Amino acid sequence: MKVYFFSGSHYIRVTRGETGGGSVDAGYNPPAPISNWQWPSSPDGTAFGANGIDAALYSGSKCYFFKGPWYPISDWGWPKLPNGQIFGANGIDAALWSGPVCYFFSGTEYIRVTRGDDDFGKADPGYPKSIEGGWGFPRPFANSVRGALPSGLKCYFFSGPEYIRVSRGLELAGLLDPGYPSKSDAAWNWPTGFGVNGIDTALYSGGPLEAQPSGGLNSNTNYFLGAGGDALSGVTVTINIDEDFISTTNGFSFQLNTFSKYIPGTTKAVAQQLIIYSDAGTTDLISRIFTYSGSFEDGTAKAGFISIGKSLATLPAKNTIKAGSSLKFTPIIDSSSGNLLGCTYTYTPAGGSAVSNQLLNTDSTVSTTGSKATTADLSPIITFTMDIVAQYNSEAATFSIGQGSISYTAGTAAGPQPLTATTFAPSYSNFNGTTQESANIIYAGLPGNRPIDVSQLFGTTPPVPVDTDIVAKTPSVRGMGLPRPPHSEPEQNDGRRQPQ
Repeated sequence: MKVYFFSGSHYIRVTRGETGGGSVDAGYNPPAPISNWQWPSSPDGTAFGANGIDAALYSGSKCYFFKGPWYPISDWGWPKLPNGQIFGANGIDAALWSGPVCYFFSGTEYIRVTRGDDDFGKADPGYPKSIEGGWGFPRPFANSVRGALPSGLKCYFFSGPEYIRVSRGLELAGLLDPGYPSKSDAAWNWPTGFGVNGIDTALYSGGPLEAQPSGGLNSNTNYFLGAGGDALSGVTVTINIDEDFISTTNGFSFQLNTFSKYIPGTTKAVAQQLIIYSDAGTTDLISRIFTYSGSFEDGTAKAGFISIGKSLATLPAKNTIKAGSSLKFTPIIDSSSGNLLGCTYTYTPAGGSAVSNQLLNTDSTVSTTGSKATTADLSPIITFTMDIVAQYNSEAATFSIGQGSISYTAGTAAGPQPLTATTFAPSYSNFNGTTQESANIIYAGLPGNRPIDVSQLFGTTPPVPVDTDIVAKTPSVRGMGLPRPPHSEPEQNDGRRQPQ
């Protein structure tokens, strides 16, 4: 990813990952003058930002820069303070993009604004709030944030010569990572003298976001990730929980829904749901694979082609994953055929040791024949989507709280394999719908038309307006429901399973 840092009348551009300082790009050591941006003159006749800027906001297809009272601040419609003055009327200190919401900092206070890519949005009720009370930052960050940098599953905040790193989801303070605050100049590999006393602001430059479905990125309508129809290997998906994740209705499931290429008349596995779930009202955490065969495109898809499950762990409370925990999916790919054999599931509780188990399709039987499944019954992954939804049975879950991030990677023996996001299942896949389970979950956007290099934030915030400028036309879709697993089916009085 590309990041710009501004200090005084100069700036640098850095190429980096989600963590670490990265490396300064050629042409920025020594730092370049801000005048290179060729911004217009301020109303007083001086070049905007020539001597420095106060804040910068990434916003998908747009970027916003602030200096003193100018964007101008008054256009944003921010709330009034008790003294009657508009929040940030004389300038803001930092701005942070966080998916469907943005945060603006001024002095010891901040506000949260729900907005789209290129509108002012609306300040959320209950703001301004104090940085110390809302974010719990140590001093001097509680008194003043001078730069805020979204960086996938991490956020960086700068104040004077120091910075902190925070793990957070869509709309909460998150968890301050151990070892911070730290000195900026030594950690970020900036040119000599640049930012030694602090930076003025930082700007993540992720480019335009991929279009959203008309209803937004909600629970069972997340992006599909793929590599142009190539078979994927080395896939890992990690869910980092940054706020206690609690379901109050219909448990929960994290579904890594994987799909193969469209082949007319196929009888092989075409969709494999790799799942970590918890039954409503229990502390059980269970791993599962549920497979469809046939073709969604031809209307011949059959559920339950292969189904297998196993206990993974015991949660600390009913349907609760504690902040600081993580879940990891590692699909197992057959080295000769490229087919998806199964998955390794890993749960790491907050402050505890990781526990894992493994499910293999070839340890189960094929429902249509009763024979043990073989590699020939399976297919490669060519696209996948991660959905956070209810336990099963086309139910809807309600989460009281829960925030975090989802990290995606893929690779081959030759190295990393780039993934790109699409709004709907790509045309080369054997699917054009969604899973039928749902929940009150929303996801942040991801960059479009280029490889994914950042994690995706998610949270249980209330529904937010969808940016109509980046809404994609919805195709006709088919649903993919996850039936009850055998262990959860109610029993008749004689002990036999009651069919659903």
